[in-house]
Amino acid sequence: MKTNYENLLKPGNIGKLELKNRIIFNPAETLYATVYGEVTQRIIDYYVRRAEGGTALAVVHSTQACTKLDPIDPFPNSLRVDDNAYIPMLFDLTEAVHQAGAKIAINVSAGGGAQASGFPYDRGLEGVKDIDNVGPTEKMSEVARKKVRRLSIDEIEKIIEVYGLAARRVKTAGFDAFYIHAFGGYLTAEFLSPRFNTRDDKYGKDFEGRLRFLLELIESCQKNAPDFPLVVRISIDEFVPDGRGVEDSIKIAKRLEEAGIDAIDASGGIYESMHMICPPVYLPKGCLVDLAAAIKKEVKIPVITQGKLYDPDIAEQVLREGKADFVAVVRGMLADPNWANKVRESQTDEIRKCISCNRCIERVVFGLPIRCVLNPVTGREGQFEEVPPKAPESKKVVVVGAGPGGMEAARVAAQRGHSVKLFEKTGELGGGQLKLATIPPSRDEILNIKEYYESQFKKLGNLKVVLNKEVTADDVVAEKSDVVVLATGASPLIPKMEGINNSNVVAAFDVLAGKTEVSGKVVIAGGGSIGVETADMLLEKGMDVTIVEMLDEIALDEELITRLTLLFGLQQKEGLKILTGHKIEKITKEGVVTVDKDSNKTTIPADYVVTALGTTPYNPIEKELEARVGKYYVIGDAKQSRKIGDAILEGFSVGYQI
Repeated sequence: MKTNYENLLKPGNIGKLELKNRIIFNPAETLYATVYGEVTQRIIDYYVRRAEGGTALAVVHSTQACTKLDPIDPFPNSLRVDDNAYIPMLFDLTEAVHQAGAKIAINVSAGGGAQASGFPYDRGLEGVKDIDNVGPTEKMSEVARKKVRRLSIDEIEKIIEVYGLAARRVKTAGFDAFYIHAFGGYLTAEFLSPRFNTRDDKYGKDFEGRLRFLLELIESCQKNAPDFPLVVRISIDEFVPDGRGVEDSIKIAKRLEEAGIDAIDASGGIYESMHMICPPVYLPKGCLVDLAAAIKKEVKIPVITQGKLYDPDIAEQVLREGKADFVAVVRGMLADPNWANKVRESQTDEIRKCISCNRCIERVVFGLPIRCVLNPVTGREGQFEEVPPKAPESKKVVVVGAGPGGMEAARVAAQRGHSVKLFEKTGELGGGQLKLATIPPSRDEILNIKEYYESQFKKLGNLKVVLNKEVTADDVVAEKSDVVVLATGASPLIPKMEGINNSNVVAAFDVLAGKTEVSGKVVIAGGGSIGVETADMLLEKGMDVTIVEMLDEIALDEELITRLTLLFGLQQKEGLKILTGHKIEKITKEGVVTVDKDSNKTTIPADYVVTALGTTPYNPIEKELEARVGKYYVIGDAKQSRKIGDAILEGFSVGYQI
């Protein structure tokens, strides 16, 4: 089959490892392991699904090699490879991935170092006994904020010895390649970084000293697992003022090539610059590619790149321009495990593209297993088939509202063989809140949701979409359906407040939709994500904006990495004032009067006041339908105001059980 992605689909090599294409599913922590770091069937199912989806190489997420020397788990329950007892279950994983058509590597860490934010591997010690993190020095991570103990030379040398034994186990377990985890500010990366490594002995002092630890890890791997492809995963730029930059990383890359490394996996960032480890919606697609390109100019071994490459056109361009040899797609394959197959089969318009919301990473940060807001099957591959099974009997289903939840319910119900009619009161799919979410600056990736459902609906002859139709209860009853799904979304919350009905007061929804124009000085009432994103849009238009928030911080309902990136961007713009810890007491024709926690009042002049005080479920026809239809469900914001992922999950669940 002819395709426009010849570079992505071209076979390639990492050392002696032959790969069927240039697409790699890179590591991302899942928290699917047991509390003792063992492989589970859930992990096997997760990687097998991506292997079946066409990736050439699946790289297992961070696995710990030296838990007795670096005693704090970077996450609540990382995988382990520090004992021979782990080999059988690791073999089960490699065997299953091979049978599914892919090669498999494993990303092995010497330790979490100062950044380890989990708990002791000896379970049950939290709150009982304090155990320090370890690192090249006592330098703490500004994010983990945990006390760090300096490793002795004897301990460092023992870590190096033990790390090589892990490489031997990995090879025995059937892996095709070994990734040395020198990325993201963990222990090995800390030895490489002038920010963390100020030792005055042979493992510090200067560039050569900082590099020694990594070179000796490589040597230990080569000794214990000869003729085994080795890849170093490394941040090319740490993106912190006193960290390692591109110039030093180029020097490191050359030395790694001399040491016999087979490829370099080039990324960026540490915990203090997490937005470069997991680039959010506010960063451009391919934002890390130039880091890989800088390395590729200087070495002959393959270079792997990443950083929001879920769009196959961009990924293909990167390879075509010679900026890298392989592309890593991680979040893109969380959203759509069949990413590579769809590229091969020229079905790229059907890819369920990532929206860079980082809710997947947020879950891991809070100790929850990774999920994807767009794909409810991610992490539950053993429970649900890729395509829902046909229902025992076909039913007539009416879905009211074509937001994320309604579209997912309609898709799944139709795939199960039901006759589905989807009503939407606007003139397009996702024409309500979803469309509004795409309007603030740099939020256009959310359009990926709409585009995916449009591609799916074209394939489903048993699904009819009716646009520009605000459905009444009588309309629903007239359809004589077996099942009704109400997914009518939410409307702005308008509190009882003096002056709330003044002519200078408008809702953020109406401002975002372009229904109401504002100008001059604007007060945003409410500092949640809707208010802050509205402020961002108005600042782009050159207005003076004051955000008034009752809590002590703004945008607290946003994912952490996205939030910090958004707030940093706002700080660079002129015309913004933020007033936290203040409640709006009343609105006047001249502005607003606020009161703080000490009952002090402040008057803020404004030409317009934009309310962004949350949402309330919009569900106008349920009461009328209760006694007039048989089975019905209320999902998404029509049930309770929440996030896109909640709506899609509920839509999936309802569609699956109809």
